[in-house]
Amino acid sequence: MKRTYLHGFVALAVLAGLTAAPTAARAGGRDCAGYVALTFDDGPTPGNTTALLDALRAARARATMFNTGQNVEANPALARAQVRAGMWIGNHSWDHPFMTQLTAEQQADQIARTQDVIRRATGVAPALFRPPYLDTNDALRAVERRYRLTEINTDADSKDWNNATVEEIVASARGMKAGDVILMHDWPPATVQAIPQVVAELRERGLCTGKISPVTGRAVAPGAPETRPLERAHTAGRVDDRAGAVRYTWPGVYFEGRFRGGSVGIVLDDAVNDYEIRVDDREPVNLVTPGRTTHWITGLGRGEHTVRVAKRTESPWAAGQFGGFVAGDGGLILGKPAARTRQIEFIGDSWTAGYGNMSTSRDCSAIGGVDRNSNADRTFGALTARGLGADYQLNAWSGRGMVRNYNGGDAGTDYRTWYDRTLQAVDTTALPRPASWKPQVIVIGLGINDFSTDLHAGEKWATIDELAADYRSAYEGFVGKLRERYGPAAHLILTYPTLWNTTAMADSIEQVVAGRNAAGDTRVRSLHYSSQLDQLGCDWHPSLDDHTLLAAELTTAIEALPLHW
Repeated sequence: MKRTYLHGFVALAVLAGLTAAPTAARAGGRDCAGYVALTFDDGPTPGNTTALLDALRAARARATMFNTGQNVEANPALARAQVRAGMWIGNHSWDHPFMTQLTAEQQADQIARTQDVIRRATGVAPALFRPPYLDTNDALRAVERRYRLTEINTDADSKDWNNATVEEIVASARGMKAGDVILMHDWPPATVQAIPQVVAELRERGLCTGKISPVTGRAVAPGAPETRPLERAHTAGRVDDRAGAVRYTWPGVYFEGRFRGGSVGIVLDDAVNDYEIRVDDREPVNLVTPGRTTHWITGLGRGEHTVRVAKRTESPWAAGQFGGFVAGDGGLILGKPAARTRQIEFIGDSWTAGYGNMSTSRDCSAIGGVDRNSNADRTFGALTARGLGADYQLNAWSGRGMVRNYNGGDAGTDYRTWYDRTLQAVDTTALPRPASWKPQVIVIGLGINDFSTDLHAGEKWATIDELAADYRSAYEGFVGKLRERYGPAAHLILTYPTLWNTTAMADSIEQVVAGRNAAGDTRVRSLHYSSQLDQLGCDWHPSLDDHTLLAAELTTAIEALPLHW
């Protein structure tokens, strides 16, 4: 049966904490340099599955079988034979549809029925799901998470579904690296014939066949313990760690680790964002939309080191994925750095997000555009927090205001629409605030988008006074929400610059602060950024020099607070 496959994402990571060359197993008389996963879709089927298992046993190889529910129901004895042969079982839907063309209820039915029939036939509850045709999206992944399944895509496609020859199938496996997964199928005769050579060539390169970790989605040793990426990496950012890989959208999310040895790998799956990586005090390395990769930093001394990776850019509609840190040959990922006792949350718009801050030209279209010239890790918030030795979050979204977005766009939503979410526009799930996140200082910078452009016909507000009244009411409510969220001890700083066209923002913020203070909430104050800014960043945004000036003003204001941190 010929099938056409589509590309998709996979929850990506490496088992942080293991050395790069485990020696517990041997491949062809030599130590394993790593593990790869052989996977076979669409079984079990009479005749085909038995021949496949015989070939794997003869090659002393183990594999993951992504079975369809209807085939397990029709051939339960073959499913049990897979388990007896030492294979692992994954979920491949009930009857192989294009999952993204189904409703959420239909997707859940495909997954749940297959989980149930596999469990009843084999006693195994699958932890892995491979979408048919590799057809996936965030909505489907949300359904998968309900069943605690890790989605598995592929690093190498044998194309046996497209009548690939034995030689072509063998060649497809030659590019596999440690951790990689190859896609094959239960039914093509050429696949069974290719197995001896595929396994032999892998062993010649020191690669053993392993299982797929449901934590990381990568191939690991059959007996390897499961270590989640955040067990060996520290972050204070808003992240979704429910499905193995760590997903995030908010700008400036960072991960920090410790390792011993001469090299370290950073595992990422992100074709949208840019990153900054820093090891110890070395010059940072910038990654531009790295895609699915393990980026290696090499040439280090053999002692202990620190590593930090930070998301530079914004991606409200696309989640990046961090899979952990991995040690090079002879190295070791150490325990993660301790969380800092000082915590600051920054709430705001493009200024807080670092929109175009690395540019020296207001028109940055000829030098890479906004994304290439943005670095949330060099914003006034990041600079301030690091200078004060604090962990921080940059919960910012360019173009959003308290009640009105830039130039009146996207009416009916504003910054407050998205604040409670873990993954902004990617997932509507509300953020469950970790008990460990208790910022002593919250810095708010919302209002530039509300007031910096003229009102248009058809907008909710006919005059600037009406807009200002609505802004004050919303701001008061937002401050109250933050007060309820973080308690009476937290200090809130409501910031604003000088706008060229109106004092309505400044006047409104001062009124909100005065009202809170009069009501007894004395830990709310304002900060007017008075520095003369060059605004040479993209589209008249603050430059890196400007962010340095803003950080100095903000640091002075925070240091003047009666904090006990």
